This record gives sequence, structure tokens and C-alpha cells, in this order.
Amino acid sequence: MKAVCFTSFGSTSDSLSVKTIPKPFIEKPNEVLIKVHASSLNPIDKIRLSGGLSALRPEPYDTSVLGYDVSGVVEKVAEESSHSFQIGDEVFVRLNDMKYGALAEYVVCAVPDIAKKPSNISFSEAASIPLAGLTSLQALRRGGVKEGSKVFIPGGAGGVGSLAIQIAKKMLKASHVCTTASPGIGTDICHDAGADRVIDYRSQDFEEILKGEDFDMVFDTMNQAHLMGGLIKRGGKVISIAGTPTIEAIEGTGAKASLVVRAFMFLSRNRKAERAVTNAGGSWEYIFMKPSGSDLSEIAAFLESGDIKAIIDTEASSLVDFKVAVDKLWSGRAKGKCVVKVAS
Repeated sequence: MKAVCFTSFGSTSDSLSVKTIPKPFIEKPNEVLIKVHASSLNPIDKIRLSGGLSALRPEPYDTSVLGYDVSGVVEKVAEESSHSFQIGDEVFVRLNDMKYGALAEYVVCAVPDIAKKPSNISFSEAASIPLAGLTSLQALRRGGVKEGSKVFIPGGAGGVGSLAIQIAKKMLKASHVCTTASPGIGTDICHDAGADRVIDYRSQDFEEILKGEDFDMVFDTMNQAHLMGGLIKRGGKVISIAGTPTIEAIEGTGAKASLVVRAFMFLSRNRKAERAVTNAGGSWEYIFMKPSGSDLSEIAAFLESGDIKAIIDTEASSLVDFKVAVDKLWSGRAKGKCVVKVAS
């Protein structure tokens, strides 16, 4: 099969190329083979390409395929399987324990991570959801967001932020969601997603404007937790997905941190964030998203109803054209998700 593979560890799309590699195959009863129709990119893909995850999850770059998010059609199931997925089912998934990555013509993944694709959205739209949607839902729930909550989600026009606003408002029934964005299309995306207030980050400092606003939860998507102490009420929570992770967060994924990695994490721990939030009477935590077919199915129901919508910035027309999507995401200027069509 064809796939977008690493040619070296690096920070640009020049470290990637389309190669022909062996097609993956089912090895366990709870796995399915999916013919990929679309895949989307996420900031973690750039970190992985640069070698930033190699200390925790070593991988030989020359057989590594970029990407985690997939939508497609089930092409094969194990003969001894007992799950409900069948050949021909349209599905989407955030890959876990990958044999290969997502920018490929085929992937194999475990049934617990898969959800049925909503019938009313395209494969490209479905591929834009898994990692960002799961990250948003799990972070907001970890932060205790519920009906009536007041939430701050900076970076509302990004891939995670634009979904997090919708999930907070539509799924979890938050009463007030505030975000940051640039004027123009970024602000429009945030309002369309349901944000009640948008701060212009180019001309305004949110930490000054929102000081004393008593948010129940802040979702730190941009490594700004050290600025969040003055925003939360006593007992409020700040949940981070950006910056240096904690040892606790790494071990929560099942990864084994070496002594060297543990020492590095201890020395680089975000003590400014811990102090700022603790001094405000709140709590701070770093989390990693966990692949979950059940969580994805919950999001799918809201996609099906039209309450949540996929927001796509760039769509590459094929695997061969992958650099269009990669370069846009890497530029830091994407509004919404960057997607690669794999099959028509």
C-alpha cells in the first residue's frame, strides 16, 4: 500500500514522502482492517516527526507513517470475532498502538477504539474529529464541566478549541464559554461554534481582562496555565494539554518512563502553573487523551444531529498532495483541521 512515511526525523514536510510499504493485516480477534478514505493531522504529529516522542515510544523512522486520525470503511474482520462491526461499515477512529499511522491506504485497529461514522457527514469531516474531539471531551469532563458551568477555552479557532467550544456548550451544557481568537475569520469560527465571548488576543491580554471572572474550569490548550490562576474561582480546575507533561500524565497512558525521562520531567515540571493555580485555591493537572470508541460514539450522536459540526481549514486532494495539509498545519495559521483525502 501507499503511505506517507518518515524519511528522517525533522521539523518540516521535507522529512516525509509517499512510499510503498506492506499492507497491515489482522492479528487479533478484536481487530478490523479499514480502507482509509481520509485522515487528519494534529500538532502531536509534528512533535512525533521531530523525534519528540522517541524517548517514550521509540520507533524506526523509515517504517513510521504519519497521523493518528482516520475515517474509512471496514474491509475485513477476524473470522473468530464476536464484535458488532461488519464489512462495509463506515467508521472513524483515533488509532492506538499503531502498526502504522493514519496517512495510509489501510490501517488495522482495535474494536474498542472505533465508532460508526455519522451518516450525514463526509469522510473528511469525520476524519477531522477523533483526536481533537476526544481530547476536548475528556479534558472538559476531567475539569468537571457540567450544566451551568462557566468555562474559558483559549485558542477557540484551532482544531481542538473549535470542537471544545461546541462540546462544552452542546454536550455538557455549559452556560458560558469564553475564548480567544484573532479578529475576522477566527472570531467568526468561535461565534459559530457557540462561544459567548471572544477576546482579541492580538490587542488584549486575557489574564488582565478576565481577572476575577471566577471560571469553573479553564482548558489550557496553549501552554498558558501559569497565567490562569486569577481567572478561576476557589475550587476551580485548570486542565492542560500543552507544554511539558507531568510524570503522572505519562504513566497514566501506560508508558514506562525511564530514569532519564523521569529526571527531565521533574526538572522541567510546570511549577509556575502549579503555584499560580494552587495560590488561587484551585487545582492544575496535565492530561493525555485516551482513545475511546464509546466517547467517540457520544460525539458522533451530536454530529449526527447537527449540534456539533466539523471545521476544516485545508483538505489535500490525495496522499500524493499531503504537503498541502502538513505545511498549513505546521505554519500555525490553520483555522480548524487540516485533512488529507486518501480514497474517493
